[in-house]
Amino acid sequence: MTQNAPALDLDAELSAEAETVRNEARDAVPLGRSALKLDDQVNRLSSAKRKQYTKVVAQAKRALKLSAENQHSEAARIAWKAVNLAPDLALTNHVMGLMLYRLGRLSRALDFFQKAWELDPQDAEIYQKLGLVAWKLDMLDVAEKFYRIECQLAPNSIHATINLAGVLRDQSKFEEAIEILRTAIYGHQENYELWNSMGTVINDSGKPEEASTFYLEALRLKPDYGRAHNNMANVYELLGEPEKALPHYEEALKDPADETEEATMRHGRSMVLLAAGKIAEGWEANAARLDPNRAQATLFSLPIPMWDGADASEIRGKSLLLIGEQGLGDEVLFMSIVKDLIDAIGPDGKLRIACEYRLIPLVERSFPQVEVTNHLSATVEGREIRTVKGAEACDLWTPMASPLRAFRSSLDDFPGREGFLTPDAGQLAAFREQIAGFGSGLKVGILWKSLRMDARRSKFFSAFDTWESVLKTPGVDFVNLQYGQAEAELAVAKERFGVTIHQPRDIDLKMDLDKVAALSAACDLVIGPMNATSNLAAASGGKVWFIHARSSTWTLLGSDHQHWYPQTRSFFGEGFQDWDNTMRRVREALAQEVKARS
Repeated sequence: MTQNAPALDLDAELSAEAETVRNEARDAVPLGRSALKLDDQVNRLSSAKRKQYTKVVAQAKRALKLSAENQHSEAARIAWKAVNLAPDLALTNHVMGLMLYRLGRLSRALDFFQKAWELDPQDAEIYQKLGLVAWKLDMLDVAEKFYRIECQLAPNSIHATINLAGVLRDQSKFEEAIEILRTAIYGHQENYELWNSMGTVINDSGKPEEASTFYLEALRLKPDYGRAHNNMANVYELLGEPEKALPHYEEALKDPADETEEATMRHGRSMVLLAAGKIAEGWEANAARLDPNRAQATLFSLPIPMWDGADASEIRGKSLLLIGEQGLGDEVLFMSIVKDLIDAIGPDGKLRIACEYRLIPLVERSFPQVEVTNHLSATVEGREIRTVKGAEACDLWTPMASPLRAFRSSLDDFPGREGFLTPDAGQLAAFREQIAGFGSGLKVGILWKSLRMDARRSKFFSAFDTWESVLKTPGVDFVNLQYGQAEAELAVAKERFGVTIHQPRDIDLKMDLDKVAALSAACDLVIGPMNATSNLAAASGGKVWFIHARSSTWTLLGSDHQHWYPQTRSFFGEGFQDWDNTMRRVREALAQEVKARS
């Protein structure tokens, strides 16, 4: 074998678990539709090479046939033999890359696709593969370049257009994606995939109602199209109608494109069940969040059995390790279950909590009878794997959301306590003294965005301009609780709104979470979206007003307020992103709060 083929330990690759994607590559054209036009590849070879590589081509065809029959391991072995016979042939590297892709070995597949590209840069098909792998590995700018080249080499390829539009969408380049798709639809009005792709771009830009027009046209053209059903379910959820979303999820799950898409659909369905108030069914279905085929799933590696959270009697007298999952705000939210777990385990057992390391002082103070440590993460093939040092000392482990199945199956199961975390008394007193110096008004902490504001998340947060009327409420001294880059918004408030948002001293709002809990509890009120800081404020017993982009977010569990925190209120408008009405309601309520305190 020459030095030109990528190195590969095929047995190791076949025995390894699939490398889970980091980006779902939503609505990408799957490789199964046009995996490889082998005859076109062969015809581009010279007659001498076609004769020389007759056996190699036969092996490549055999590999593709076996892979189409889901015999991916045997197909990969045959493809690897073909590579050994002809390592400098683009065709063999292309097929090997495809076999590795179907085994879920994305990074290794990229090596072989890249080699095929080096050997035959005029092959439009290889750019489809390179683009899709780069997209799934969240290398969006690289994927865009590959798809643009594919569109140049194959200007009539609808699939190339759809994939390019999807990558542009994920980079928030909405206008460019819309223009590309508009041109394609004009020439191919009966293509249901184009209509669906246009709907997804418009939906991600924050216009779900407008997007529904395109999804419905895709379903008119193909009534059993799973992707369009999934997308319509998402539209109804955003519009505050989760009950209408559920039938579309049922239809979508009849036609997933692959395992990743099915896992995403099942997770979406579980969130809609919760949003619709079908709580017990929702928690059971929510096991889909842990499916490794889902791009955002938290993956765990622990040497002890997992408790699924369904039957509380199974942990009586046991040593249980409770591990944080998903984001920091979720860890705080799910920690409301700790007291229930302590009672269920009983005096003969023990609870150990593994949380985000910044939370340790706060959690230790709040639950002195519990051993607290931090979870650890390692990156394996671009995917985060979570573990805990010393986990083998426990009998069982469970992700933080799983015990909700046993302890929160209905709204009646939520306790009436106003907080379950205990801020440091000294820090609380110090911050009360500090913010008292900001003025004589009501002390209101505010935050307005998340640290991560990508194309999908940003539509759930109001633009800072919508806060103007709230910030101009007389009798209020505003305190900045926004972590990350906030200087630009603070300047806008001062220069355009004529309002000072006071910056607290002696605190890092991102890193000093124990102090954040004390500062937020020191405020008379906290207003903002549901993120790590507002969850900390509410969990510490603070008065919090949550601002939501829609009325059916899953944490509301079919109600109009957060039962996790009974002292809080939730504000939302009609439909999706009705910020004018939402902020008007916040402003009016804040004015009443000031009046009540005067």
